[in-house]
Amino acid sequence: MSSRKSTLCSPFIRATLQLTACIATVLSVLFLCNIPATAKITYAIDNGEQQLVFSSNATELSAVLDEAGVAHSELDLVDTATEDGVISVSITPRQYVTVVCDGVTTSMLTNTSDTVADVLAHLNIELAEFDQVSAELDAVLDGAITEISVNRATVTYETERTLIPYESIREASTEMPRGEEAVTTDGVDGTLEEVYRTVTMEDGTSTTDLFSVNTIAPVNEVVSYGTKTEYQRPTNGLSTSSEYITNIDDEAGTFTTSKGDTYSFSKVDTLNATAYTARPGAICSTGRVARVGVVAVDPKYIPYGTEMFIMSEDGSFVYGLAIAGDCGGAIDNNDVDLYMNSRNNCIQFGRRNLTAFIIESED
Repeated sequence: MSSRKSTLCSPFIRATLQLTACIATVLSVLFLCNIPATAKITYAIDNGEQQLVFSSNATELSAVLDEAGVAHSELDLVDTATEDGVISVSITPRQYVTVVCDGVTTSMLTNTSDTVADVLAHLNIELAEFDQVSAELDAVLDGAITEISVNRATVTYETERTLIPYESIREASTEMPRGEEAVTTDGVDGTLEEVYRTVTMEDGTSTTDLFSVNTIAPVNEVVSYGTKTEYQRPTNGLSTSSEYITNIDDEAGTFTTSKGDTYSFSKVDTLNATAYTARPGAICSTGRVARVGVVAVDPKYIPYGTEMFIMSEDGSFVYGLAIAGDCGGAIDNNDVDLYMNSRNNCIQFGRRNLTAFIIESED
């Protein structure tokens, strides 16, 4: 025959009732099992730390536990059950813990095996991200932690905005006539947004950190300027090249020809030009073969090997790409002598002022 009795331990005032109930349970067992009061009773005791079987003539449970040397308290939760004449005693150690949260102090009875998180859950206390607790949440009470305090946090955000001025940039337009310009994209200022987060605790301490950064990039103003020239295919029959300049980017220092080739130039010079010719296979002073495209210069003014594009200012005459590869006794400073294929062409050409785009060396 078996029976079960569960006694819930409450505050101190209920401790006597618990022990009285336990004693009544033991006496009931003695009566039901026809055990003489003077006979020893066998107890199987478990308090979570100790498990032992103990026999005693005592009928009061507290006396039995004292005889067995089992630590216990009047706050402990005690469960008893009887089977085959053995009284099983299960003891759950308990303690009081004080919780201070949101200005309220609460004292509660709880198991010593509970964690701090268990206690807060019993009281339906939820923690926000930055709330602080006086003990680790996974710490076991175990009689050592008797007070838990929650330090609530208040979180605020402040945004600082800094203007990022737009810049004005210039872009060449091959379709806009040279000398013209216009704003083709309006500028819009950007913004740097920095969000600072301040965490202020109940105890008055606070920390501030940079929470996020958002950059709204400015839209730069674009000023387009024209590079398109009015030059057309050369009309002067003395021209030695049909190639002409279609675009001149003065700011970038480049020009583009009708063949689609783009060259960088270091300067634009005005040359005092004449023309010369020579027998086929004639060798210039630099060792180059005399031909169209090899011009005679004053090497102190235009160094040998300098490449250039030579044309009249209005574009009607184009000598084209040329290289400084010869010299002459009458050539001085900005004088230049252009090689042509016939004496007649040289006579027709005579003397003219031409424009030369001095091409930058790739070295």
